[in-house]
Amino acid sequence: MTTKTDAKASKAAKENAQEVTNKVADGAREFVKRSAETAQERAEGFYETTKTYNTQLEDTLKRAATGYTNMLGGLFDAAFANVNHTLAAVEKLAEAKTASEAIQIQSDYVREHSAQNMEHLRSAYDYVRDVTTENATYIREGYGKMWQSTGKKAA
Repeated sequence: MTTKTDAKASKAAKENAQEVTNKVADGAREFVKRSAETAQERAEGFYETTKTYNTQLEDTLKRAATGYTNMLGGLFDAAFANVNHTLAAVEKLAEAKTASEAIQIQSDYVREHSAQNMEHLRSAYDYVRDVTTENATYIREGYGKMWQSTGKKAA
């Protein structure tokens, strides 16, 4: 009878061991499956973030190039205006009949030229300030959106 009891106990132990082994294997499979899903979600999030980052970078560089060319254009406009103003003053000086008239033309030119240059500087400063503020806001909002795209929660 002992052998029958031993055989039953051995069979029960084997069944229990098999059941435990199956549960561990099922748990391991589930763990691997969830880990793979999490890795996939993180990879997708990273990919979306890099796409957004590239778009933001491209837009930022376009804005910077546009701002730079506009500033250069403003400098050329100011230089052209200065040349024209100087040539007009030279023409007036050529027509002066007296030294006092020439001195008056020269002092008017210096005063007007200084005022124009201050206006050019003020305009350039305002433009740079506005572009910088606009771009900073754009960049901040864009990168805020980019980091939101990584907010996917893993399972």
